[in-house]
Amino acid sequence: MEFRKLFEPITLHNVEIKNRLVMPSMGLLYSTDYTFNPRYRAFYRERAQGGVGLMTIGPASIDTVGSVPFMVGLHDDRFVEPLKEFIDELHRETDVKVAVQLLHMGRYAFSFLTGQQAMAPSPIPSKLTGETPREMTRDDIEAVKNGYALAATRAKEAGFDLIEVLACTGYLITQFLSPLTNKRQDDYGGSFENRMRFGLEVIREVRKAVGPDTAVGVRVAGNDFMEGGNTNREAALFSAEAEKAGVDAVNVTGGWHETNIPQLTSNVPPGGFLYLARGIKENVNVPVFASNRLGDPVVAEKALRAGTCDMICWGRPLLTDPELPRKVKEGRLDEIVPCISCNQGCFDSVFAGQPVTCILNPRAGYEHALQVEQADTRKKILVAGGGPGGMEFALTAAERGHHVILFEKESRLGGQVNLASAPPGKAEFQKLVDSMATRMKNRGVDVRLNTPLTPETAAREKPDAVVVASGARPLSIDVPGAGKPHVVEAWDVLSEKVWDIGRNVVVVGGSATGCETAHYIASMDIPDPATYSFLMFHNAEDPEFATSLLHTPARRVTVIDMVPRLANNVGRTARWSLMKSLRLLHVDLRPKTRLIEIRDDSVEVETDKGEASIPADMVVMAVGVASENRLVKELEETGMKVITIGDAKAPRRITEAVREGFQEALKI
Repeated sequence: MEFRKLFEPITLHNVEIKNRLVMPSMGLLYSTDYTFNPRYRAFYRERAQGGVGLMTIGPASIDTVGSVPFMVGLHDDRFVEPLKEFIDELHRETDVKVAVQLLHMGRYAFSFLTGQQAMAPSPIPSKLTGETPREMTRDDIEAVKNGYALAATRAKEAGFDLIEVLACTGYLITQFLSPLTNKRQDDYGGSFENRMRFGLEVIREVRKAVGPDTAVGVRVAGNDFMEGGNTNREAALFSAEAEKAGVDAVNVTGGWHETNIPQLTSNVPPGGFLYLARGIKENVNVPVFASNRLGDPVVAEKALRAGTCDMICWGRPLLTDPELPRKVKEGRLDEIVPCISCNQGCFDSVFAGQPVTCILNPRAGYEHALQVEQADTRKKILVAGGGPGGMEFALTAAERGHHVILFEKESRLGGQVNLASAPPGKAEFQKLVDSMATRMKNRGVDVRLNTPLTPETAAREKPDAVVVASGARPLSIDVPGAGKPHVVEAWDVLSEKVWDIGRNVVVVGGSATGCETAHYIASMDIPDPATYSFLMFHNAEDPEFATSLLHTPARRVTVIDMVPRLANNVGRTARWSLMKSLRLLHVDLRPKTRLIEIRDDSVEVETDKGEASIPADMVVMAVGVASENRLVKELEETGMKVITIGDAKAPRRITEAVREGFQEALKI
């Protein structure tokens, strides 16, 4: 495909932007005191140099009660000069335009971080913080509006090309907009007209503060996705009024942090929320940005061609690959490092209070400290294992100029990633393997499939070092009946080595692997999304009946584990979606349940209520893994230099394996 629309210029108010690509604001947690430090500078500079048209810094604070010190500060004059210096540099060195997003968290603010009780339109507890905010007084409302105006004035002084007001994701302006969080009896509550009042007054104050020549935008929730909350209909009405109040662009995203509708996980179809932007574009005359799951440049180009939106937001895609716009423009699609929507390094980190990084980009957030430089001496390095850790090492070492030979005993690369990509909604993980494989080929890595590395092979090759990234192997447990023929490994189910799946399946082990395997099995005979869409489009079935097909698997699947909380090793942003899917598929989830015995047609278990029997004509074991590192000792005995990484060193997540492969490759 020729990417014409993506690289067509556009003008927002009086700001000329070279292409239709926007990097939206992302909470990065790179500061602890609001300062725009070298870590932020290096992160944003690399994205600016990568070819994005409009880059948004922030979110930025407008006061201290509605923010956290982990974000960029704009609530005080002392924050202006560092930002001005940086923006002036970007304007001199690149042709990127730079926006800032102004935020007040409202009831989402944590008092232990601010030292103040959070405030909101009404004193309704926050599910995010577990705290109850105080109801804002009229003086509070005026103070916050003034805070926005002062922050906008500072932003203009710093040289930002566009100033964006955040009115989405469950933060303060959204809290005023929603009937779920706004129970006020004054002219800021009640009717939707009244609930819009605060947000529109903020926009007017910002417009007044920066004058007619500075571009102003608003980021809205195209649908709150909260039961009883605002929908795309209300979002369009608010956006139309925001245009009248002075905004020059509307940036459309999805629901609140509290929603039970997946927004950003890999099970969301690419471009699945474009209709939200379309619903708003039909009601405004200013450019509209679309967000969420648009990282595939083909999907993005088609959205622009269809007229659904005017600009495309690439947040996580630019976190993963800062050079994504340039690569697309130059036709280097095979060099793209794809975002796989795993959320492990980004959103999971944010919710854990940790700085943002990326599963596929170990430099994300460390641009100021980590550089890939040519090695002083070219070395010959053997890598045992083609999982993510081994591939990342090979990629980085080859980029530094080393001669790398990678040995993989299986017929394809990827290791456990191939298993992770099998369950419904996880196909994006395969992009990780495909991208790494292509980039290794481009960098001249000698990949040898169906070829395990042995001490004899290593001796013949005479390497300077051997990297052992041989992964892990499934553990087994010693219970009566564990050797019966209907007892299989989860890995064998996910890899389709076992395909004759029983009708009553018990999965032993409630970690990520066990729960994902249960999801995979329960989904085997239900209609896929394309089939369901076909039936609905042609009115082939009653909607209620068709929907019931999605939630009624033929198999009875049960997950048991002794732990009190299943899927506890799944990241926060993905776990709730996985657990919701399991419940919709009527998977029987049994924590605090110990396996006693496996019989021919059942498993015997023990719970705090006593012993019980569960029908089972297949038992799937997912009880953990152990490092597969026998090669390490064998090689060390020959005197070779051996580096152990990934699961071969200790079982871990993909993020840690990739980072370890990268860091070790920098040392050699």
